[in-house]
Amino acid sequence: MPEVTHQQQTQAAISSFFTRNNLSPSDHTSCYTLLTQLYPNQSIVPIRTQGFCSLSLLVGSQQIVQFRPKPYALDPTVTSLASETYPQYAPTTKHLATLPSSGLLVYSMSLIPGTSLQDLRNSNLSQNRPIPLGILRNLCISFAHFHTHSWQHQQPRPSTPGRVGSTLQPRLQSLHTSLPPRFRPLTSKLLAHLPRITSLLPWTLTHGDLLPGNIMLSPASGHLTGLVDWAESEILPFGMSLYGLEELLGYPVPATSTTAAKFIYHLRSAELRELFWKTLLDGIPELKQHEDMRECVGMARDLGVLLWFGIAFDGGRIDRVVQEGRDGLEIARLDAFLNAERGLDARL
Repeated sequence: MPEVTHQQQTQAAISSFFTRNNLSPSDHTSCYTLLTQLYPNQSIVPIRTQGFCSLSLLVGSQQIVQFRPKPYALDPTVTSLASETYPQYAPTTKHLATLPSSGLLVYSMSLIPGTSLQDLRNSNLSQNRPIPLGILRNLCISFAHFHTHSWQHQQPRPSTPGRVGSTLQPRLQSLHTSLPPRFRPLTSKLLAHLPRITSLLPWTLTHGDLLPGNIMLSPASGHLTGLVDWAESEILPFGMSLYGLEELLGYPVPATSTTAAKFIYHLRSAELRELFWKTLLDGIPELKQHEDMRECVGMARDLGVLLWFGIAFDGGRIDRVVQEGRDGLEIARLDAFLNAERGLDARL
């Protein structure tokens, strides 16, 4: 894909951010004016992959500055906990200012090195070639190490859970009622076992959006270098973020006029999934020793798949169950991810 196309895509994402949030050209200018005041003589470059909720720019060579509308404000308690719990994987975040005219909140973040999985995947797809197996092997191993670290740094179960943790049962009930009937055997099982999942498993700080654009890796080795966008993270039962593994193993294909949306796995995805689970279980002896805990981790993983892809984002409202014919890529992920072999017991 030519570099000019990347630049056009980035500029389109930035324009969309300002339009979507009813911001004016002068608001746009004020962002750059502030940066030149705070960081004189530093280069200011928009990052290639922009998120929906923010405008992010690389300032100098080691720092990201992000502008966020008030509805998408970062919780300093959460961002501090992320950098304390995962110093190797999460950026250090600081609130710098609030722009008076637009109300945009301004944050600085330490740069997570590497490239995003999304950019690496798109680059390889544009050349009609898969990501090399060695890159994916190292990514799966280090992704398992990240989750091992999560297990080893458990958090107290919150007395007042967050947005997801406080609504597990009603969200799951909505999914059971509104998703296509083929998902109901699983949602019935999870509703019945939800008390086991929430009581038996440790609670950990869980990244809220483990999608390819937020997964950073070394383009040379494939090792995970960190995760960006911890805005939606919260303390949840361990395993609910394991849906992220499936994103490492394939890529989505949007619908066309003649074909439905689908998720295509790497030819060696089964081998890679097995490698991930072997590495994870080797790092967490308790999962090898306790079958009931392994079963709960598997159910927590399925619960995470359902919550992250079964409920539409819809600009951050997150209050509508996805529908066939309307949310094709989300339905495709549900079908693919919930039919994937988890590999928990196969590794014992």
